[in-house]
Amino acid sequence: MAASSSSIVNSDQTEIGTYRPENVLVQVTTIRLTKENCLKWSAAITMGITGRGRIAYVNGSKGEPPANSMAWDTWFLEDNQVKTWIVNSVSSDIQPLILRKKTATDMWIILEQMYGQKKRKVRVYQLMKELYALRQGDLSLTDFYAALKSKWEDLDYHSDDVW
Repeated sequence: MAASSSSIVNSDQTEIGTYRPENVLVQVTTIRLTKENCLKWSAAITMGITGRGRIAYVNGSKGEPPANSMAWDTWFLEDNQVKTWIVNSVSSDIQPLILRKKTATDMWIILEQMYGQKKRKVRVYQLMKELYALRQGDLSLTDFYAALKSKWEDLDYHSDDVW
């Protein structure tokens, strides 16, 4: 009995604690980036990537080591893992913009430049207009408050005003 149960457990010390690519998910968020939802998408994918310990590949703090160093293979593998997560989280019409980028950081920069709307006056105007037009109508008080609060948070994110 002991012999049969030990055959199930991998006791090879070279594989314990090592990276297993076949166990890595290809999707870290169900929200896909479109041309309109960058704020929501970036929050969701940042959480997913951070939760898997790879945010340094997005924000650029884990730069590429020299190609002849021992760390390069691991860096290359992990950076491509993050690139896969990013590609799989954007809509098919956005994917061609980033597919050929060298690093996950390069992909992130392109997506921020193209679709990020932080601090833009036009976005603030749009949000204020949406807030002004928002009415309770048939919504419950809870649903109306949630919609209002969501717009307020978006406005706070995009606005330079001190509240």
